[in-house]
Amino acid sequence: MWDNRCKIAISGVGFSKATRTAETPLAAHALEAVQAAVADSGLNMSDIDGLATYPELPATGHAEIDGISIVSVNCMMAMLKLPHLTWHIQTGSVNIGGAVQQATNALLAGVCKYAVVWRAMHNPKGTYQNLPGSHAAGPTQFTGPYGFGGPGQGMAVAYTRWLERNNQNREKMATLAVTQRKHTHHNPHAYFYNVPLTKEDYLNSRMVAHPFCLYDCDIPVQGACAIVLTTAERARDLKPKPAYLAGYGQRLAFEVAGRIGSLSSYMEGGSSSAKLTWERSGFTPKDVDVAQIYDGFSASVIYGLESYGFCKEGEALDFIQEGRIELDGELPLNTFGGSLGTGRIHGLWHIIEGALQASGRAGSRQVKDVKVSFVGASAPIVQGTTFIFVNEPY
Repeated sequence: MWDNRCKIAISGVGFSKATRTAETPLAAHALEAVQAAVADSGLNMSDIDGLATYPELPATGHAEIDGISIVSVNCMMAMLKLPHLTWHIQTGSVNIGGAVQQATNALLAGVCKYAVVWRAMHNPKGTYQNLPGSHAAGPTQFTGPYGFGGPGQGMAVAYTRWLERNNQNREKMATLAVTQRKHTHHNPHAYFYNVPLTKEDYLNSRMVAHPFCLYDCDIPVQGACAIVLTTAERARDLKPKPAYLAGYGQRLAFEVAGRIGSLSSYMEGGSSSAKLTWERSGFTPKDVDVAQIYDGFSASVIYGLESYGFCKEGEALDFIQEGRIELDGELPLNTFGGSLGTGRIHGLWHIIEGALQASGRAGSRQVKDVKVSFVGASAPIVQGTTFIFVNEPY
């Protein structure tokens, strides 16, 4: 078991409005989210002495311009002008979950006292994925001209394999999309807040990359969210009830596959991250009361449920049926609406919801009697990270 179990807590969360347009500069979204998270903690901005983010823009074919399409640590430092800043970092791997883990380690090392982590996502004008086509260079020359210009096309290959191997049909995935959309009705920060989705809507929607239809894909948005982390001892003196970090893990199984990953890579990545999290936290999947599993594409939830150990391989589509993932189900899942409902702000939203559920601060979507909250904060194939939050130090 991890020596630092429950020594770090999330004490505040914040959001900007998620929009489909880039009329408001991304830096303004990030600043709004950070300011809201600090205020939620009951802290002053001058108390913040640590900063971390993962700034990458995953939109293929678009420029990274600080403050416009990404928000780096340097950009945030310039906006906040923190008088007592002692530590900062931006990660280039392990996605936003890696930045949270880095902030955790910095707090444990004593190099800062209150760390803010944010994720800001840009929605560029025009096409989100500008396919390279005949001008592709390097490895993309073998994929781009054939339509593999973005992650959806590549990930559809693994999903097709999963369906064929397990003799399943994609129509069952409607349950995930419809249930998560229901959850957004309890989340005013979600892009699809109070926008209904039916099974018929899902089944009749256009194909994006078979077997992925429109509602299997998260929606690109312009927006940001943020959290404040500190030690458990300091968190007890702050305004909101904290969520305690009981353990974390990150993907340790890799292959050089670009954005076209094999099904085995998803499963190996997820299981390697989860193994660390279960060992460090001392919990098992049977102890979990609520789960947030990254859903940039719906199939990532299926791979997560299986590779994290919530069900056996090949059973995930059946596992999510019969109300099991509803707010009052056996395993409430993506209770804030997931990326399919809130918009593409990567896995920090999942981390936030995991913390809110553990601390009992999720409002009308709060799951009853949550003690152990699990988070899979990014797709296992990419740079998977997993977390366990608890309501009290155990």
